[in-house]
Amino acid sequence: MIKKYLLFIVCLCMPFTLAAQTDTYRLTDFFGGESTVRLLGKSASIDISIPLSSVTDVDSALLTLEVVSSQALIKKRSKLYVRFNNATIGQIAFDPDRPSLVSEIAIPTSLWRAGFNSLTLAVSQHYAEQCVDGSAPELWSEINAYNSTLKIATSVNEKRFTLDELSGFFNPGIGGQRNVQLYTAREADEQIKYQTLPIVAQALSLRNQYQPLIIEHDSFDDGYVLPQLEDTENSFWNDQNVARYERAAWYLKAKQKQPVHILVGTVDALSPVLSDEVINDIDGAFLKAQRTPAFVKDSKVIVPASYRLIVSGTTQDEVLEAAKALAVMDDAINPISQVTVLSQSQMQAETLQRHRILNPDNHYTFQDFGVATTQFRDEGNFTKRVSFRLPADFYVPENASVSLLLDFGYGAGFGPGSVMNVSVNDELVHGLSLNNINGQSYRDYQLRIPARFFKGGTNNLDFAVTMRAPLAGVPCDDIPGSHLVFQLDDSSAIKLPDAGNVAVQPSLVLLSETAYPFVRFKSAPTSTIAIPSDDYLDTALTLSAKLAQVAQVPLLNVKIATGNDITTEGSVFVLGTPESLTNIEQAEFSTAIEATKRWSYRLQNNLYNRVRNLTDDQSFKEMRVDGHTVQESDLGEQAVLTAQVNPVSSQTDTLFIIAAQTPELLQARVEDLVSLSMWGQMAGDFFAWKDGLSPSLIMQVSDKYEVGEADDSWLHLRLWLSNNPWYWLIGFVFVVFVVSLLIYLLLKRRNKQVQDSW
Repeated sequence: MIKKYLLFIVCLCMPFTLAAQTDTYRLTDFFGGESTVRLLGKSASIDISIPLSSVTDVDSALLTLEVVSSQALIKKRSKLYVRFNNATIGQIAFDPDRPSLVSEIAIPTSLWRAGFNSLTLAVSQHYAEQCVDGSAPELWSEINAYNSTLKIATSVNEKRFTLDELSGFFNPGIGGQRNVQLYTAREADEQIKYQTLPIVAQALSLRNQYQPLIIEHDSFDDGYVLPQLEDTENSFWNDQNVARYERAAWYLKAKQKQPVHILVGTVDALSPVLSDEVINDIDGAFLKAQRTPAFVKDSKVIVPASYRLIVSGTTQDEVLEAAKALAVMDDAINPISQVTVLSQSQMQAETLQRHRILNPDNHYTFQDFGVATTQFRDEGNFTKRVSFRLPADFYVPENASVSLLLDFGYGAGFGPGSVMNVSVNDELVHGLSLNNINGQSYRDYQLRIPARFFKGGTNNLDFAVTMRAPLAGVPCDDIPGSHLVFQLDDSSAIKLPDAGNVAVQPSLVLLSETAYPFVRFKSAPTSTIAIPSDDYLDTALTLSAKLAQVAQVPLLNVKIATGNDITTEGSVFVLGTPESLTNIEQAEFSTAIEATKRWSYRLQNNLYNRVRNLTDDQSFKEMRVDGHTVQESDLGEQAVLTAQVNPVSSQTDTLFIIAAQTPELLQARVEDLVSLSMWGQMAGDFFAWKDGLSPSLIMQVSDKYEVGEADDSWLHLRLWLSNNPWYWLIGFVFVVFVVSLLIYLLLKRRNKQVQDSW
């Protein structure tokens, strides 16, 4: 009895032992600034937000900082302060005799909390005991954020696996999953594999927010075979041990890389791996979070413990409905282990794709974006960013403008150099001097900004406020700036003009920022990720998950299909190797990727012209030659992504092709492509890369064309003319000629009438 009890305790503790891990992160993994942080002046600081999953406990954390300081700084008074969640955890004294140093600081585990943790690096810098000029050039220090690291040991703290904790496992913070295994029956139906699995992958990746999620698909057999155990008598496999084995996740093919895996399929298909209790509960679209026990014999783990999510139903359509519910559900309101979905409304692709996107010709306040009132205090430089999303195909005439109605104010006692600057997508659009000594408050402070500063996708409004104390007028006597205060209210608003829905294609930038043309504002045409065989299914699922992350909504209109069929309506993403792409007719393409490859002269000439422009060599005119080179070769270690007009679609749709030399290499390259370091670098319509650091080549090869809705033909024409300005000039000259000819003929006729009247 005691032995069985101890065995039960071991099984319960197994999940936490298996989930413990140690990772090392660079500080640059947590912010998008320069790899070297430079701190200037008497005092300066930088805040770095470090996210932590809600199901993760920190067992230990060690911060290593690589610092360089000015040799002009004096000892004892010049220091670097390290704070974590507003608690000082370390002080590093600057020494002019040792300007370069590496320091290790342990972060107490009690300071960590779920969500974002604030790491503050602040300096106090002096080059003299008195009369210090705060802007002196010798007051500086540098932190190498790329070489500085955070080594952290974590473990899973979740004892009960319920649906509300799902966002804790799939989370952008430390401890969140970066890959997941989806299991189906070996003979899964096509709807399950090609329509339901992509939605499940998207549902999990949306919880990861911006962190990429690598999807792996595997299958289990219709029945199980009891493992062969060494030195085991036949009497071991009694009914009790067989039942214990059935309840474990015996079907896992390899050691789990992450705690949670997913089972997807109908109740009949999943019956070999589910207990009778779970099978009896499945009556309709079904979701269940479950913790499976370990199967242990003589203190040896035969089957490890795990967490699993079950997406099931009595029919394929119910499984699909369960996947859709998983994609849109709010985990926080489901502190239970299982739900049965009875019905869903507003579950159309075109409806979901408008989620969190501002509608043109409307008025929104900052509060609508989730931006709260912001207040800055004390002397220094402060920034506030307000982000919002516009339709990917947002297009307005050149004379249109966006109105900003700002509510803000500042207090008394601001000194010279106090200003507020407003930028839109890194373009400075307005500046205001905060020069009223008694302070001032503004309501509906209007800025009319040309709409061309805004773009489809994510737009950023940046408010940069510099607050300076007044001058004392006495040498060596500074006035402290603790009284300074500036406030930007959440009642500030933005008013958008009416806009059409027209976009320029092909554009990998638009794909990377908005997932266009797979996501559109007014419609959601069926789109396809075409694969030659199931060997490419993992790659297609990973790509589908990334597109959903970019759009921030599940893409119900995107499905996976086998066969590399590009004749289907809508935009198509084709995955393959040069051999598999030979079946696609590429005679009209500028670049063809097949067994024998065709590279256009334009691609080569654009590379030549780019180098010529960078060197400012104006001795040759830009070369434009319509021709191509045909060669027989392989792609090596790199992958190639091309975009062009779909030649067989009845609509103006875009065809994307991703190719690598083998299916395995293609999967590795796509994992590089969806990474944080690579995805944002996509541009042009020809993109080649061979690792996750930087692309090998970025080019615009194909001619551009416009894609728009049927009722926006006028805006469609205006966009086409704006992209082809010579036609404006030709049209203008033609109109002037016609008007001049008409005036000449009328004057000639009038003159003849006057002469006849004489």
